[in-house]
This record gives sequence, C-alpha cells and structure tokens, in this order.
Amino acid sequence: MKKEVKLKLILRWGLRLILVYSWFRQKRNQERLLAVFLLIPAILLLVPSYTFELTLFQSFLFQAMLVYGLLSAFWIIRHHYRLASINFLIYFLLLIKVSGPINKTYKIDQGNESLKVLQFNVLSKNDKHLETLEKILSLNPDFLSFQEVSHNWAIILEDGLKGEYPFYKVVEHPDYGQGIAVFSKYPLVGVEEVQVTSTANITGQIKVGTELINFLTLHTKSPTTKHKWENRNNHLTWAENFVNDQPGEFLVLGDFNTVPWDNRMLNFKSSTDLSDSRKKLTPTFPTWNPFVAQIPIDYILHSKGIECDSLDAIKITSDHKAILGSFMF
Repeated sequence: MKKEVKLKLILRWGLRLILVYSWFRQKRNQERLLAVFLLIPAILLLVPSYTFELTLFQSFLFQAMLVYGLLSAFWIIRHHYRLASINFLIYFLLLIKVSGPINKTYKIDQGNESLKVLQFNVLSKNDKHLETLEKILSLNPDFLSFQEVSHNWAIILEDGLKGEYPFYKVVEHPDYGQGIAVFSKYPLVGVEEVQVTSTANITGQIKVGTELINFLTLHTKSPTTKHKWENRNNHLTWAENFVNDQPGEFLVLGDFNTVPWDNRMLNFKSSTDLSDSRKKLTPTFPTWNPFVAQIPIDYILHSKGIECDSLDAIKITSDHKAILGSFMF
C-alpha cells in the first residue's frame, strides 16, 4: 500500500514537472517571463526616490533608458514584438523622467545685463594646476565657483586668478574635499562663509552695474552611505530655507551630488522656484567614463528674473566637467 502511495506521488510530481517544462517551452510563456524580468527593475527606476537605495539605483536612469531602447530594437529584429513593445514603453517612460526636470526654463521680457558663470569641482588631488588655470582664463567667465579646494588649490587659485578676478573668497576646510571658493570680476557684497552639516558654503551678492544678484555656492557630501545621504538631504533643506528667506534674484551653484530626476532635487527646485540651466542632459561626472556612462550632478540654478542663454559642459582636468553658463537679467 505504501509503495502504491509513493508511486502515485512520484507520478503526480513527475506530471507536474512535465507540465511546468512544457509551459516554459512555449514561446509565448518565455516572452511573458522575460517581460516580468524586465519590468521589475523598470518599476524600481520609475517610482519616486524616497530611500537611499533607490536614490543610488536611479542615479543611472539615463543609462538604463538607453539599454531599454536598444532592447526594443533587438526584439524587433528578432520578431518578438510583444517584448519590443514592453521595452519601448519602459524606454519612453524613462525618457519622460529624465527629460522632464531639464525642459523647464524661464524667459524674461527684457534685460541688458549679462553674466558668464563657471562652476567647477577641481578635485582636491588634481595636480594639473597650470593647465587648469590656463583653461579657465581662456574661457573668460565673469564669476567662478570652485569645490574641493585643498590647501594647495587655495594658494594656486588665489595667486593665479586674483589679477583678473580681484573680488574673491576662499574657504579652506580640514576635509580637503569640502574646501570651496568664489572669484569675480564684479564687486562682491556681503560675502560670508556658512558652515552647515560639516560643509562649507559661501553666500553673498554680485554687483553687476546697478543690479545685485544673490548667490549661494555649495558642495553637498556624496551620498555613498545612508548617513551621507541624510547629510546631503539636510544640507539641501538648509539651502532651501536660506534661498527662500532672501529677497531678490538668485544663482545657486555647486556640486549637488544628485541627478535632476532625484526626488530630493525635484523638491529643492520646486520649493525655491529655481530652474536648472540645462538645455539638455549635460552630464558632468565622472570624466573618465564615456558620455553615455556619465551623470549630471553639477548645477547652476537660477531664479525667474534671470535667463540662461546657453550652458555647456567643458572637460578641463578634473574628474568633474566644468559647466559654463551665459545669463541675462
């Protein structure tokens, strides 16, 4: 009797295995499984990035978008049209998420004052000092913002730029990666150093003609751990409050260590009513990767009374590209 029961069980499970095997062998079912496999990471890429893990994962959303776009073409070539349709839909949704924060820009009705602004993380251990200075001077910006200003960089920048840029502020930091500096051809008014979440910030106003433009330059900590992610978010919260408390037009620039589609960055721009100067993706980090493997984490944000005519990313000597913008107000 026991042998009969065992035999029935063996036959029953054997039949189930054959049915499962037969199900997997069907082309339509294989496509369904593959579609589910492709949908899981897509969902994680599309949901709002409220957690540390999602923030890191979604930093490479642009690259994921390209992969899904290529898969769409691949499945069309292989005549798997269902999979191609699913991949193209995911590609389209990711494209919307990538491009959405970049398209918004402000237009002003009139303005005859202009300002050329350079934002650049020099990399504290970068030793190409002369090459860096020559490139910066050749670009001829009016206002410059630097991050990762080590002790050596503080000396090099001051000695090399104060002739052309007589108005400046250099802030050194025990953590060389948190040193920061600004240089200007135009007078700077009320320049202050502000320490927030163990990072240095510089605030003040740029006097262009009769206009006073508020500025805030900052460098948030790279969110490579949950603690640093929280530190970065607290830093941006302080910056939001600071900008909202100041009257007048604003430029906020620096290395934000986040991408434009990050929920925290979207909230920052929404809260301050600032616009990204980007006209397109304009990735800035890391420069040793090809374009498609870089991400945009450096910014020049501006208020409604300022219009950005152009913005370009320029490779100089660092692991970050510099961004150079032309503004009218």
